[in-house]
Amino acid sequence: MPRRHVAAGALGFALLVSSSACSLSTPTDQPTNTSSSGTTTSAAPTSGTSGAAESTAAQADDRPTCTQVEGKAPRGMAGRMLAVGVTNYESAEQAVDLGVRHLFIGSQTDRSILNGQGDPARSLAALEKRAGEPLTVSVDEEGGLVQRLSEIIGELPSAQQMANTMSPEQVRDLMVKHGKKIRALGITVDFAPVVDLAGGQNVSDNAIGSRAFSADPKAAADYARAYSEGLQQAGVTPVLKHFPGHGHATGDSHMGAVTTPPLEKMQDNDLLPFRELVGVKGMSVMVGHVQVPGLGKPLPSSVNPEAYKLLREGGYGPKQDAPGFDGVIYTDDLTGMKAVTDAYPGPEAAVAALAAGADVALAAAGAVEIPDVVAAIRTAIDDGRIPEDRVRKSVDRTCISK
Repeated sequence: MPRRHVAAGALGFALLVSSSACSLSTPTDQPTNTSSSGTTTSAAPTSGTSGAAESTAAQADDRPTCTQVEGKAPRGMAGRMLAVGVTNYESAEQAVDLGVRHLFIGSQTDRSILNGQGDPARSLAALEKRAGEPLTVSVDEEGGLVQRLSEIIGELPSAQQMANTMSPEQVRDLMVKHGKKIRALGITVDFAPVVDLAGGQNVSDNAIGSRAFSADPKAAADYARAYSEGLQQAGVTPVLKHFPGHGHATGDSHMGAVTTPPLEKMQDNDLLPFRELVGVKGMSVMVGHVQVPGLGKPLPSSVNPEAYKLLREGGYGPKQDAPGFDGVIYTDDLTGMKAVTDAYPGPEAAVAALAAGADVALAAAGAVEIPDVVAAIRTAIDDGRIPEDRVRKSVDRTCISK
């Protein structure tokens, strides 16, 4: 998310990640009361034995399947296509009771709900027990300008500082230690690393700046890989952002449209770190709000079907050899930025993103009520704007499974 989200407040939605899928049974119109075992987000982080991201399993390995989708019609899964930012325990309860299974910890979240930080009866572990199955809990903990947990677990250097002062191996080791602290709080997903390139002096403020590792695509990919490996070894899922690349974009997505260079130029730089990393096991991806000339209609990528098609099918880069991506895809925040809300006010932003191809919609609620968003998604499923098979595939991807 853009840098200014550090101070963003209120309830919001965020996206969920998981490296493997669970299968759904034949649908009926009647939900079941089946629930998973009592494993909670307070479980100790899984320690890694290998430095390679391909050999790590992230948090999904030792957590039970989300069985409550069995026998449910797609409209009953609407809440699972949202990740909701919470301000306090009561707002988290509301989200869970609406079927949401992904909670986002933002700058205005009451930190006492984190495991070990307050009353255990009003914690993430208690919320997971209320849900009757595992929850995904996410945070923006990039380092530098964007970190939510520094007062609890300490400061983290920015991506730029890491690349300027540390080797990739040192970054991996740092993120193992930091990731274990994140995981101990009950958080399972980090919306990081940023793989956008440093745009240079010719690019106006686009909210990236020191959040980028490098202007060089290979260096950015190398450091992002090490950062991700560290998180994975700590049992936290990394999310690459912001596809298809925000580093050379101009404009402020809070104020209006943000435009990148044409797609043919993006193939030679901004898209390269994604090409290198989307095939690594356990990765998820966040799609940004940038408009890319040459990528379908002039729409923000977060609501542009062609952007999701490009990510899913691959085939981009100078040699057109990027692999297709079959992991979880999130949007950036959908309701707090005019780049999206000018065209898609309120719940329709989440509907447009999910219809375009996102698995989970990330939105800062503000004046938008969670029940309204869930209702809008259900209606969109009923009338076919969000196809039922798409719902099932997305829920398959986001189910936490062994």
